[in-house]
Amino acid sequence: MKKMIVWMGVYDQRSKGKITKSISDLPGIHSSYMDLKEGTLVVMGDVDPVELVRNLRKKWGKAKLTLYVPYDALKEAKIAEAKQKREEIEREALYRYNREIRDIFNDKEEQGCVIC
Repeated sequence: MKKMIVWMGVYDQRSKGKITKSISDLPGIHSSYMDLKEGTLVVMGDVDPVELVRNLRKKWGKAKLTLYVPYDALKEAKIAEAKQKREEIEREALYRYNREIRDIFNDKEEQGCVIC
């Protein structure tokens, strides 16, 4: 299975629907999604990249293949797991830091009114 990123220059929801509809009839596409922030179409599957770009250029005229690499689901899962562990460690460190700060301020002997 291959992962292809095609730059489309499309940033609105209406065009996104038209693009996904136009590539839905191509054989070999396992999944696809549009990144509207970057204006790119990400396609995963065994579709011919030349046929994909040709089909998109017929309707949009400005499709450019920017990335064509093998897709490894296990590698992607390992990367996601490592990212999750790193975020968990950072969250735990922040929690410990906040707890220490809270303990420092709660250890004061005077717990009276600040104004009085």
